[in-house]
Amino acid sequence: MTTPENAPAVAAGKAAAPASAPVAAATHAPAPQTTPAPTPDTGALRSLLPVLGAHRLTVLRTCLAALVDQAALVALVTLAAHTVGTAVIGHRAPSAATVGVLIGLVLLRALATWREMDLSHDLAYRVLAELRVRVFDGLARSAPARIAGRRSGDLASTALGDVEALEFFYAHAIAQLLASGLVFAAAATLLGILGPWLLLAVVPVALLLLWSPLLEARGRAERGARTRAALADLSAESTEAVDGLR
Repeated sequence: MTTPENAPAVAAGKAAAPASAPVAAATHAPAPQTTPAPTPDTGALRSLLPVLGAHRLTVLRTCLAALVDQAALVALVTLAAHTVGTAVIGHRAPSAATVGVLIGLVLLRALATWREMDLSHDLAYRVLAELRVRVFDGLARSAPARIAGRRSGDLASTALGDVEALEFFYAHAIAQLLASGLVFAAAATLLGILGPWLLLAVVPVALLLLWSPLLEARGRAERGARTRAALADLSAESTEAVDGLR
């Protein structure tokens, strides 16, 4: 029963009742769905190889230079370790021939490193020039039907930035990985002939190196995607500011 004395309390209770409904609704509201980050596509790397078909000779020369570079490094380190071990344990100074071979290996590796860098970057920028032409041809064929709603600076930065990001792959990955695999296979074969137990010290480390790029691949892909998105926004702002299209 409502009396003049308890009327304010009843009115306050009625006013508080509707306010609790949104709270309950918010409590039982479904949590927002989060889209998981895409898993890195390993097949994307294979799709970058066909463009090298028009540059077979340069690819071969780059691989040979990288192979000589890494083989000279392995030979230099091995001979230097043998020379130091002989001097410390056997108390014998290195011969003039050994010193001459060491100097020759140093010069050979310096020359091979320079040549490999020259050839690999020449190959990379030739491929990037071809890819840029393909990208802009694709934009020219699709514009303006497929670029509605896109910022002009965003399109330009994407066309240039995505292609430019491939420079590391073409200049610093293909020939180097191939040469590393060949040198490791030859060294492992030689170690297996000299002493199979020596492989126990080499193979686990090699497997760890092969597995390390796969460690936390999803997390690194997410961080890389955020970084690329931020760089694309910054490049779009800069391009449009210079062009006066904002």
